[in-house]
Amino acid sequence: MRNPLPKYFYCVPSLGLSFFAASAHAGPSEEGFHGFLGAGVAYRADYDGAKERRALALPVSMLSYRKGAFDISTNEGLRYWAVNNPDWQVALVLGADFGRSERKTRFGLGSERLVGMGKLKTTPEIGVSATWTGAGMPLSLDLLRAADNKGHGGTHGSLSTNLPLYAKHKLQLTANAALSFGDGRYQQAYYGVTPEQAARTAFKAYSPGAGFHGMDLSVSARYALNEHWGAMGSVGYHRLLGDAAKSPLTERKGTPTLFLGVGYAY
Repeated sequence: MRNPLPKYFYCVPSLGLSFFAASAHAGPSEEGFHGFLGAGVAYRADYDGAKERRALALPVSMLSYRKGAFDISTNEGLRYWAVNNPDWQVALVLGADFGRSERKTRFGLGSERLVGMGKLKTTPEIGVSATWTGAGMPLSLDLLRAADNKGHGGTHGSLSTNLPLYAKHKLQLTANAALSFGDGRYQQAYYGVTPEQAARTAFKAYSPGAGFHGMDLSVSARYALNEHWGAMGSVGYHRLLGDAAKSPLTERKGTPTLFLGVGYAY
């Protein structure tokens, strides 16, 4: 989610949509339009490290179109599949990080506790996504860099894998794990406090270093109701690590995540 979804429209670790993250690393789909439309309820923290959590009713949209080695989707941005063979898939990525608000918003990340920190603007990103399946289970690396100095202005990524637990009849269960990391600029944007921000808030100035900042573990389920309709759910745990866990913005290092929904695939 990238985290990782955490990422484009939704944040995978924050919303617990880990089954979407797994499908994103399965390689390019068949040519043409593909999609999934639905709705669900997510339980998450107001921002990464917040104590306050809430349940959100939200739409779920995964729309994609592929032509040749290119595909574009609502959750993974624009991709060019430079390598696509049974053991290796490598894609060049153009996407976005949607930042964080200093106030609570309807769907995005934010809290009144952050008033004075300023809004972290949307960041256009370029990068690479690679998956190796030679070990019998996918091992994926996502690496994304800010395309300009707006937003976080840094580089971040994740290491992730997923393991099928059960697949029989209409039910599929999958275990998912991910480690997220960032350089100093990315860490400062999300977990740091500049002297200017400290002067406007009750937080002390803080400068985190580069490193791993999050770990996500989850189990996701999908149940086919018929040829097109399906129910899905995910329950997980998000844990802040390293300097992110020590940030004055962090009230709670560990947060449970939950998502339940239904949708139509075509």
